[in-house]
Amino acid sequence: MKDKFETVEGITLTCSMGSCSSPLKVPASRSFDEGGRRLVTVMDYKPGTNITSFGTCTRMTPPQPCVPVVLIPWMVKDNKVKINGDAALSDQYVLSCLCGGVIRLNKL
Repeated sequence: MKDKFETVEGITLTCSMGSCSSPLKVPASRSFDEGGRRLVTVMDYKPGTNITSFGTCTRMTPPQPCVPVVLIPWMVKDNKVKINGDAALSDQYVLSCLCGGVIRLNKL
C-alpha cells in the first residue's frame, strides 16, 4: 500500500512561527521514484542543506529573519518504508525548531 502522501523533492515546508513556506531540498545523490523525482527521508532535516529560511520568525520580538535551528531528524512514529536504510517521510512527521516553531510537510 502506498503511503498516504508523496515524499519526493518539490515538497514544501511550513513553520508555525515563519511568515512563508520553504522548499525541502533533497541531496543530488538520492535515488528516484517512478516519476523521476528524488525521494525524501527522515535524514533530510539539516538547516542550510535541506531547510532554508521561512521568511520572518514571528516568535522573536521584534520579528527577525528566520534562521531555522533544528538539531534532530524528523520525529517518526513507525515507518516500515525505507529508502537506503532511512525511514521515508509521511504527512504525520514534524520537526522542532529551537526558536519555538513546529515544521511540517505540505502536500504536493
